[in-house]
Amino acid sequence: MPHGRNYRDPRRINRQARNLARQRLLAQQALCAICDRPIDDTIAWPDPMSAEVDEIIPVSRGGSATDLHNLEKVHRCCNQLKSDKSLAWARRKVKGTPALKPTAMPFITSDW
Repeated sequence: MPHGRNYRDPRRINRQARNLARQRLLAQQALCAICDRPIDDTIAWPDPMSAEVDEIIPVSRGGSATDLHNLEKVHRCCNQLKSDKSLAWARRKVKGTPALKPTAMPFITSDW
């Protein structure tokens, strides 16, 4: 992520719109968009299971920080795992689906 004199964080440019979108999402009863487990809204930040708002397409990759279609409610720990990766990558990681390297060869055993 670029940091410098001319860099302006998209999350802070329109802080009011960002806060309204966050409040709207956090008020909804929803499952975590990454792990599909319930989010307990009584758990306070910075607990790993507290609620956060994540951008489906990260701001660092051109996603909107205020568009409700690009935001979802997630657990803090799931959001940290996802970081700036794709939603599909984070879901596979949480569910424990191994990612095979494209060069991986299947291991075949014989019965003899």
